[in-house]
Amino acid sequence: MLSRRLPRDEPPNPWSRQLEAAHVAGTPILDLTESNPTRVGLPGAGSRALEALANPAGAVYAPDPRGLESARAAVCGSYAGRGVTLSTADVVLTAGTSEAYAHLFRMLADPGERVLIPAPGYPLFEPLAALEGVRLERYRLAWDGRWHLDLGSLERVIAGARALILVQPNHPTGTCLAPGDLAAAEALCERHGVALISDEVFGEFGWHPERPGLPTLLEGTRRVPTFVLGGLSKACGMPQLKLGWIALAGPEAARAEARRGLEWISDLFLTVGTPVQLALPVLLEQRHAFQARMRERLAVNRARLRALIERRPEIDALDAEGGWVAVVRVPARRTDEAWALDLLRRGVAVHPGHFYELEGGCFLVLSLIVEPDGFDRAMTCLEALAAES
Repeated sequence: MLSRRLPRDEPPNPWSRQLEAAHVAGTPILDLTESNPTRVGLPGAGSRALEALANPAGAVYAPDPRGLESARAAVCGSYAGRGVTLSTADVVLTAGTSEAYAHLFRMLADPGERVLIPAPGYPLFEPLAALEGVRLERYRLAWDGRWHLDLGSLERVIAGARALILVQPNHPTGTCLAPGDLAAAEALCERHGVALISDEVFGEFGWHPERPGLPTLLEGTRRVPTFVLGGLSKACGMPQLKLGWIALAGPEAARAEARRGLEWISDLFLTVGTPVQLALPVLLEQRHAFQARMRERLAVNRARLRALIERRPEIDALDAEGGWVAVVRVPARRTDEAWALDLLRRGVAVHPGHFYELEGGCFLVLSLIVEPDGFDRAMTCLEALAAES
């Protein structure tokens, strides 16, 4: 009965089975896989945001497929604070980043055509692509003391592809492409007629205290059709409000064609609620307070991770520029799955690195947004396990 685009039933992996068993048994878990700020004492919505959501004008339904002009203007204003000039004509609102990907896959690729994704990378791409009938192929981010683009791996797969996805900063590596790597990737896209999709949902969470904003592909001049993704989930700590956006860059003729395509697709669904659009100017204005709290949380937990590394030099954290997670290298005397399972037995949930296709060592991926007391206790468990190994 079900289409082949839906996943087949598969048995859960050992980590998932053990986590479920812990939940069923009522075992307390220090969850270092958490990515939801509303569950770790960092809600983004203040009283003004709630008042803005109650705007009486939200009772009137007069949709614009691209999103209300006032809401798109608010998105443009948020980039103006980062020195980027953006027109409302080049902004399309969506019900979150996942829908933005779905729209772009539908617009850029016919069924069976290919989109390129980074490895390591986020596992969400596979089900989204499968649901839209798009095939994925990976290009490699390589680690040699820092993360960089493996240009050869991209050259081998780019011919015939429809789009190249960048994640800036990447999840889980927390890194952006160096300017030379980005220029090389863009040159390949131009040569092969490939669009760029830049997922920048973590773009305002740089770890350098003097440069909290990371580079965006909306800066400068893009030579190929470029689609930059953002949204309230990360920027404002409000995943429950389901509003994201696609910002267009690149040659004018390509942008005009993309505007037409995205408007047609969006008009079929009209998914973005009027109240959240009306509230968007206030929500984006208030993001600075949320982001300051989040950056403080990230800095505190990163400092505690560094303290552990100083005590246990066999543990290390890979350098990164931003984002909400850390990639931690642990001794390869056991597999990453064995590390994660042993920590889970001690009441700590972390993701093994192979969930993200991390290679070249034994890695764990740790959320840095959890409450510091819980993070401290989790680090104590990791230190004790390292001492036993």
